[in-house]
Parts: sequence; C-alpha cells; structure tokens
Amino acid sequence: VQTLQGSKTQGIWLVLRSWLWLRLLEAEALNYEGPERSLVRSSALLSLGIFNLILSLLPPILTRTASWCSGLQGSRETAMEFLRLCWQEDGLLAPFAVICLVGYQVDVRTWLGEPHAEEPFQEANRALEWAEQRFPGGIFFEGLRANYCAVNRDLVHALEYSNRLSSMAQEMPALGLVMHAKAASYAQADLDWPEAARAFRQALEVYRKVGRRSLVPAMAANAALCHELAGEGTERDEMMDLVLEYKAREDKKNWDMPDNNAFAMAAKCKDGTWEPRMELFTLMVLRHRSTMFMSPAKIETMLGMLRTMADDGDVADRKAKSILLQAEILRQSSRFEEAIAASNLGLELQGKISKDMAKLGCMQYHQYIIAASQFHLGKLSEAQHALKKLDAAPRNHQLYYSILFKTTQLSRRLGVETKDTYLEVTVPNRDQIRFEAKLPEGTAEVEWDFTLDDFSISFTAYFEPEGAQGKGSKMMLQSLDQYQATVGPASGRFEPPGPGTLVLTFDNKFSMMRTKKLLVRVLPEHLILTSSNT
Repeated sequence: VQTLQGSKTQGIWLVLRSWLWLRLLEAEALNYEGPERSLVRSSALLSLGIFNLILSLLPPILTRTASWCSGLQGSRETAMEFLRLCWQEDGLLAPFAVICLVGYQVDVRTWLGEPHAEEPFQEANRALEWAEQRFPGGIFFEGLRANYCAVNRDLVHALEYSNRLSSMAQEMPALGLVMHAKAASYAQADLDWPEAARAFRQALEVYRKVGRRSLVPAMAANAALCHELAGEGTERDEMMDLVLEYKAREDKKNWDMPDNNAFAMAAKCKDGTWEPRMELFTLMVLRHRSTMFMSPAKIETMLGMLRTMADDGDVADRKAKSILLQAEILRQSSRFEEAIAASNLGLELQGKISKDMAKLGCMQYHQYIIAASQFHLGKLSEAQHALKKLDAAPRNHQLYYSILFKTTQLSRRLGVETKDTYLEVTVPNRDQIRFEAKLPEGTAEVEWDFTLDDFSISFTAYFEPEGAQGKGSKMMLQSLDQYQATVGPASGRFEPPGPGTLVLTFDNKFSMMRTKKLLVRVLPEHLILTSSNT
C-alpha cells in the first residue's frame, strides 16, 4: 500500500523486513514435525503463497533493491503451488487459500489484462464448489461466486448472488460498501443506469451510518452520473450537493484520489462544463471494469455510443478519450486486431490533445493495448517493440501505475515466450551470419521476423528451390540495407512453390566496431533454423 501511495523506499523496506522473517517459514515451518504440524504447515503455506504472489505482481523497478540486498524473488508459479497445497491438504487455513486462489484466478488476472482462459477458471470453479460444500452460504465465497459469474459474462446469476449478499450489509458494514459497489458495477455492465445509481447510493449510506467519510463522495459522484444517464435530474443534483457538502467539511482534509476526482467532477457539474456520459464511461472501462462483464450485445451498444461521441464535433480530447475507451473494450473482448487498429488511430492524435488529456496517459495506454494485443496474437516482436515505445514515453500521468502492473506481467510472459520461440543471434562486427530452413513439400506459407536490439543491420531473405531444375536459381524475397532498430520488428512472408530452402542472412560487415544482437524466428514452428555461415 505504501509503495502504491508513493512511499517506495518505506514500502520496499517493509517487503524486505517481512522476507527476513518469512524465509524461516520455508526453511523450518514447512517441514515441521510435531503435534501442531497441520496448523504450522497450513499457516506457512498460506503465508508463503500470499507473499510470493504479492512480490510477483510488483514491478522489478520497485523490488530490485530488495532483491539485491536479500536475494528474495517472488514467483507467481511458486505462489500458486503454495496456495494449492494449502487448499488441497485441507488444513485449518485451507478456506483462506481458496479465497486467495479464486480471487487471483478470476479477478486479479483479468485486471492484469490476461484474456479469459479455461484452465484457471476451471480451477477456480473447483475451489468454489469445495468451499460451497464446506461452508454453504459463506459470505466471502458467495461474493467470489458472483464475480466468477460476472467475469464469465453471466450477469443474471452475478446479480442474484450480489442481491443475496446486499441484504447482509447492515450486519457487516465493513463489507457493505464492497457488496453494493459490486452490484452497481454489474448493473452498469447491463446498462441499467437507475439500478446502478440505487446500488451506489446504498453503498454510501452504509458508510454514512457508521460515520465513515472516505469514498462517500466518490460513491455519490458515481450515483450522480448514473442518475444523469437515467434522466433523473433531481436525484443527480441531490448526489452532487452531497459531494460538495463533504468537500466543505473541516474534519477531514486528506481525501484519497477517488474522492478528489469526485470534488472536481461536482465543480464541473455546477458550472456546466462536465461531460457526464464520457466521465461515466471512463470510470466503467478503466476503473470499475464493468465492460469486462458485458454481454456481446451490450458491448456493441457501448461501442456504438462511444463512436457517436468521437464523431460529435471536432474536439480532439473527446475523440482521443473515446477512441481509447473503444480500444480497451475491444482488448478486453479479445478482439485484438480491432483493438490494435483503434489504438493506432488514437496515436495519430498525439500532439493534438490538451495537456490535461496528455496527463491522463491515453497515449501510453494505447501502447500497452497494442503490446498486449500483439502478444495474444502471437506477434512477439511487435509486442516487444510496443513495450519499448511505452518504456521511452513520459511516466508522469494518471494511469502510470495501472499500466505499470499490467506491463510487468506482460513483459514477464513475453520474456518466457520469446525465449521458447525466438533464436537469439549475435553478429560480430565485420562479419555476417547465414541461416537456413528446409521447407518440405506441402508447406503452404512461411513467415519470418526479427527484432534488432540496437543500431542497424543489413538483411536478405531468399528461396532456393529443391532439385536439379532449381540449381543456381534464387528467388529474392526481402532485402533490407542497414535496417534501423528504431523502426521496430522486420517481417516477411511468402508461399513457396514447392520444397526448397529458405535462406536468411544478417550482414554486419559494414560495421567496423559494433557487434549486433537480435532475435529471429520462422513460422510454422516445426521449421528449424540452422546456422550455415559463409
């Protein structure tokens, strides 16, 4: 928490201090023998699982110093293994392991930008079925089941579970706001603005009754936006007045970002400069993630409204934000080609938007969308290139931490995929390296691509047909003279007329001093590149 609030040094120091104690669990508690073994081992598995999971989510830039001092490393795979063992061994803390496991597989993975995958969701469902048998009607497991349904775009059952939980809010006010806020998010996903407004109002009332102040303005502003879209002007004004009432209070000054954003929104509402539809859609896509719960029909409705807003007048900021939201919805829906096209359109507005819009970080978010989409399409070089552009972009924007956590996981996955898929090549100065790939009969299409680490290199690709008829003949496919690394990945493809050999040559003879490093691959994956230096 301190790290995310900006106190990086203190936050990482606490991580380091916790590791100095927790590492003893791995060395001693996991193998403890004694009458309390079940309890000790269960506690150790849960603690080590949670610690490894948290550490694996932190960007390397935040943990590098702690790792250097203590050697600690957080692995998501290790975390999942500890949590699974804690659950499967059925010790005292197994229910808490299920909460962590399901919460990660269903909610955190989607927040990190990973698309829907069957295996994690099947594991989450098995864990929930186990919990529902052991603890029927358990509030935490009911909440996890509601979110499981929502992420699977089953809003009918998500709302059933959510409504059942909402009746318990008065008994447990600490959870009441979360319960009603989730219900509001599900209603937003159904584009049911009156119901979403009602749920946000219920959320803030739970906190007001127990004297809590934080998040009340934020919930009131959310309710006001939903009232506005529902055409309920009187209720909208009531909620905005409540926001301003809290802003004027003297008993609290250290408001968090959501509440400060609510104060700014209320001021714009009062002076007539706000754009409620755009404000709400931005929250739904980038904060609440309600669009991840939408049915295909609702997604098309939402995209249609955003396209209309983008075409409404010639205001660059409105167009930029609308295109960003469209691109993110498309990425969330695994429509990756469309997401890339939308983000490329959004990047064309760079230099035309205001400083306030640039401060939001929309251009940086577009680079993330492109990187994530290219990765999921299997275009790893293009994904790496987008991440390089993102890394070189300004970091003082509002979406920085949201992007940082997503790109951390993407970079780690990209590194593993790249290591397994690409061949790492070093071309010495004043030298060249040649590779060959045998193409058997029936090869329909061949693709190649390479990414240069820095500087430039010359490249040729040609095809040599097999057999006497093809002797001495070469079909030139691609020729690049001193191709610059800044251009990004280079790629090519062709349909071979028959069996033969694909020859790729990387020429660094023109460089007197510099060795060049690059990654290269050919597709289909069964084709093998072999070195054949000349």
